Amino acid sequence: MTASKLDLTGKAIDMLFPMHVVLDDRGRIGGLGPTLERVLGTGVLEADLFDVFTVERPRNVRSMADIRERLGTKLVLRAHLQDGAPIQFRGFALAAADEEGIFLDLSFGLHLSQVVERFGLTEADFKPNDFSIDLFYSFEAQRTLLEDSQKMASALKAAKIEAEKKALQDPLTEIANRGALHRRLEDVLHLPDRGQMFALLHIDLDEFKSINDNFGHSAGDMILLQTAEAMTSFCGPNDLPARLGGDEFALFLAEPPDKEELHAMALRLLNAIAMPIRYNGHSCQVTASIGVVLFHPGQVQNADRLIAHSDIALYDAKTTRSSVKLLSKEMIRRHEETSRLISLIERGLKLSQFVPYFQPQIDSMTGGVCGLEVVARWQTEKEGVLPPARFLETATRANIMSEIDRQVRCKAFTHFAEWKSDGKDIGKLSLNVTASNLRSEAFAAILQTELADAGLTPGDIQLELLESILFDQSDQELIAQCRNLEQAGFALALDDFGTGHSSIATLIETPVATLKIDRSFVSGLDRNPKMQRIAGAMLAMAQNMGLDVLAEGVETREELEFLENCGCRLFQGFYFSPPLSAVEIRKWLDVWAPDLKRVTA
Repeated sequence: MTASKLDLTGKAIDMLFPMHVVLDDRGRIGGLGPTLERVLGTGVLEADLFDVFTVERPRNVRSMADIRERLGTKLVLRAHLQDGAPIQFRGFALAAADEEGIFLDLSFGLHLSQVVERFGLTEADFKPNDFSIDLFYSFEAQRTLLEDSQKMASALKAAKIEAEKKALQDPLTEIANRGALHRRLEDVLHLPDRGQMFALLHIDLDEFKSINDNFGHSAGDMILLQTAEAMTSFCGPNDLPARLGGDEFALFLAEPPDKEELHAMALRLLNAIAMPIRYNGHSCQVTASIGVVLFHPGQVQNADRLIAHSDIALYDAKTTRSSVKLLSKEMIRRHEETSRLISLIERGLKLSQFVPYFQPQIDSMTGGVCGLEVVARWQTEKEGVLPPARFLETATRANIMSEIDRQVRCKAFTHFAEWKSDGKDIGKLSLNVTASNLRSEAFAAILQTELADAGLTPGDIQLELLESILFDQSDQELIAQCRNLEQAGFALALDDFGTGHSSIATLIETPVATLKIDRSFVSGLDRNPKMQRIAGAMLAMAQNMGLDVLAEGVETREELEFLENCGCRLFQGFYFSPPLSAVEIRKWLDVWAPDLKRVTA
């Protein structure tokens, strides 16, 4: 067999060339391969080749003679079927075994995938070496990939829509979240200013933490849901309720009423939020505060600044217990001053400007120093030494007071250790302790580490618990922490006694050894019979309970002598010395002697 002649048995031909065409010497179709027969049908047998096929390439093939001239060259043909779209083929013409006819070896052309689907063809319908089947599988794979990609694109689009929805929605309450509110405010702020006024209400729940602590987070979630529902009930079609996070919410009003009605509306909203709910047989209820900002497009730079302004109004509402406050320029001015002060405080911390001052505590029976109370001072560059009144509230609100306490405390420990090593008999170092200190599990360990670093022990320290901590018998957490501190070796005193809400039962529960009578019960004591009776009763009670008593704020000899006559022996106040710096108290200790206890006599 040559390249242009085929000589095989009929069965072999059908197997190797399932899409062949056998032409006689006149160009009539005398036989078809089994696959081509399925496609063209037996009706084309005996038909002229050019009645069934059109030769597309080469274009000038119009007769059998033209085909014989191109034996072994590539042909492209198109079959015109009566019952469907035409089908393209490609192939070669070979001389038949009798050398009179022509053998066409065909494969599918451009319409492969449609033909396979149309006639239900499989791999068996193709010749073994026909790369068309590979092309078919490639087409199928591409179609599958296309279908999959279309499904994936639809799924991705749906997922994107859902993700965008979730990205702008609070998952619990299903109202808008901070991001959605931020977007709405940005849109409004960039509108042309045509005199339209908008409002932003910043809402904070006041007792939400206690709901979570006492009843669990499920009860807290019910409160949050009720808050969201209450806000939604006050919304118009263009308003937007949002949860900013935690127990903070906001309500954007596109068409707010006048100031008076807006204030009344805010109060109604607070009443709706404060409605009690039932949870596991308990009544759960919170109150709330609202800060209000009225604004027009372009009034502030961006949404963040606007939300910050509403937070300023909210803070003023909470601190003044006014429920609802409308932002004013004075509020902004105070906030800016506070922000500047916080920056100065933070800088002061970095420069280690916070230092301890020491006020002596005197035992009148011996005339000796029984202790030194540590008070914080801020040693500024421009204003000199500032008392706590200038920074305490702001630093506490900014959550940096603990760092100030640490800086002051460590310096005080260092000085105290030096004085002890020099042989000074100065009793214990007294430190004020806050409720946040006591609630911190790490506080005792931190304190003991700092003492060890300075060469001191808990036995050198008296911790003064502010009565404003509001001890009561139900606060077992604080009482347990006090017991832990006492067992660690610290002495405990109750400071400012008489000004808070401590009960006799609390004194029994809490392991305090000393009561410090507040200066408000000492000042002018010698001239006020009513105060004398109160002070006498305090001293008698303490003596009956086996507690020491230290009177604060003693400024005159008469106050001192009256208290001494009532049995008080421990004193602190300007009569002896104001709080002094480390250098000054060292000098004071050098000249103080028991026989100088009546320095003003």
